[in-house]
Amino acid sequence: MDSQRDSDEEDGTEKSIQSHETYLCQGLRQLYQAQQLCDVTLEAEGKSFPCHQMLLASISPYFRDIFKNSSGLQNKAFQLKDMASSTLHSLLNYLYTEELSLTLDTAQDLFTAAGKLQILPLKEIAGRFLEKNVTMKNCLSLYRLAHEHSHQALLQAAWAYISQYFGALSKKEDFLGLEYHTLICLICSNGLEVASELTVYQAVRSWAEHPPSTRLVLFKELLGHVRFPLLTAGEVMEVQADVSEYYRHVRLRWKELDGAGRLLESGGLRKGMYDDCFVCVELHENWTQNGDSPHSYLHCFDPHTEKWENLPPLRYLSYSGCASLDFKLYLSGGQTGDCTFVDSLYEYNSLTGQWTQLPSMSIPRAVHPFLACNKELYALGGCSDAGPLTSAEAYSVNQSTWAPISNLPLALTYPASAVLNNKLYLIGGKASRSYRGLLIYNTKTDWWNEVLMEFACYGAAAVPVGTGMYVIGGFTEERGSFLAHSAVPTEEIPFSTKGSFFLHEDGRVNWEVAIPELPVALTFACAVEQEGKIYLLAGKDDNRSYNTCYSWVPRDASWIQCPKEIPTTDEGRVFSCAILKMPKKPIQFLLLETSRALAVVGVDETKKGHSSSSLREGCSLNCCWGGR
Repeated sequence: MDSQRDSDEEDGTEKSIQSHETYLCQGLRQLYQAQQLCDVTLEAEGKSFPCHQMLLASISPYFRDIFKNSSGLQNKAFQLKDMASSTLHSLLNYLYTEELSLTLDTAQDLFTAAGKLQILPLKEIAGRFLEKNVTMKNCLSLYRLAHEHSHQALLQAAWAYISQYFGALSKKEDFLGLEYHTLICLICSNGLEVASELTVYQAVRSWAEHPPSTRLVLFKELLGHVRFPLLTAGEVMEVQADVSEYYRHVRLRWKELDGAGRLLESGGLRKGMYDDCFVCVELHENWTQNGDSPHSYLHCFDPHTEKWENLPPLRYLSYSGCASLDFKLYLSGGQTGDCTFVDSLYEYNSLTGQWTQLPSMSIPRAVHPFLACNKELYALGGCSDAGPLTSAEAYSVNQSTWAPISNLPLALTYPASAVLNNKLYLIGGKASRSYRGLLIYNTKTDWWNEVLMEFACYGAAAVPVGTGMYVIGGFTEERGSFLAHSAVPTEEIPFSTKGSFFLHEDGRVNWEVAIPELPVALTFACAVEQEGKIYLLAGKDDNRSYNTCYSWVPRDASWIQCPKEIPTTDEGRVFSCAILKMPKKPIQFLLLETSRALAVVGVDETKKGHSSSSLREGCSLNCCWGGR
């Protein structure tokens, strides 16, 4: 052996030493391909596959239990029912060689087989393949499959597709073949992206009329999950015409319902009935000559239509905190026209279009971070007439009460702020001077943690994405290579930057995340994330106010200017913003009026118990239908 090694060295070559794992895998593959030393046989569809107990037991708890509890196993055959021979062949080929070829036709069968035989690596590989290949044709079967095997990632992927394309899907043959309880799960969901409840009604009716006729007795319960109070007047007329033609024995009644009543009767809006819009609160720095406070103007932007509109104004407060939860927008604190600090809290309900004053904070404050997390609103620090504050408090939306929380370690003004994984982040800011660090508040433990940074910044915008957050623009006192500055700073005026950076959840800056420079150096801008796109709204540059917006998709090379500017009034600028759920126009009009609602109360008693092949006979109904 030594002479051979010497010979190799003389030739200038050296054989690589293969790992134990490589030798083992190669040996098993050779034994399988040569059909040598096989001690067990698996059978499917009449075909036999000799293999090795040791390999099967090492990777599959299912086989391990079988082999442990069986005697006289030598060359014994095990039949795998309900499994295609091609599926078993691919499965064994993967176990012996790690080679796997997946297609839409084979992946589901391999996923099912791997789940039954408890081969977790194969199940995960097939599951990830299916997650990325959900289609109109297979989404319902994948939804059932994920349920059966408790595979959450696949379940979410299939459900996301079903909810997005429910209207088109309900017209497919596969939808009509759904099991009853699966259908109930779908039509009960708030996540259906349907713009009208008429789509759900038509889907239910199509399913109930499809053979077998035994479905007709389930029609009553199904209609109980259709949110009829959310139908517009025109849609109610269409349903009424349907009732007159097909449900002759149904008795109807009317009642008055306002917007709140419709929501209560229906159980709430579905996802397709509202949009996530950006609400910007306009700030005026010039007051009226007589000292009266003007109104606060709120501008609402729909990123899908790229259109702005105004929301009902509020009596003017400057430098208020702004946060949102679902359909509610909240403004806290601020200053009045005579620069008095206030402790007020206002709520705007986008479903009713109304402002409501809620219980006030314990102390007046303005220019404070105001964040929403888990049905709690957090007012952090800020300023009062006594100066910067370290105090903080939280408002429980469910209990309508304020309670103090742990004080900030130091008084900060103008930090970037964000919420990520039940933690509140205050990034940079100004104390006695620009702050070189960030504060992280754990909402579960009521504890602040301070993390130092290598540079100082304030007036930046922050938006959480994935496992961290983007911190964009602002002022900096450092000429770090990552920051492109707008002008040479002085002691009074720091850098206004075009630069940004990515901050991990633990407070660590990751310079490897590439973020393109901003088109202009911006400070005090607002940042939000919507459907994977980052929006930067307004901001200031060199003491000029801007109403321009930019967007950026992570990994793209540049920011793009949005075609529509924020329609601020003269001398107004945006100070804060939040994402607010806004009902779409037909639903919005419906919720802002009080109108007659239609209710189905039953059928003629004489028809009970009669067999029928049509919905027009013998259905006993009890649900609410809405409309004029």
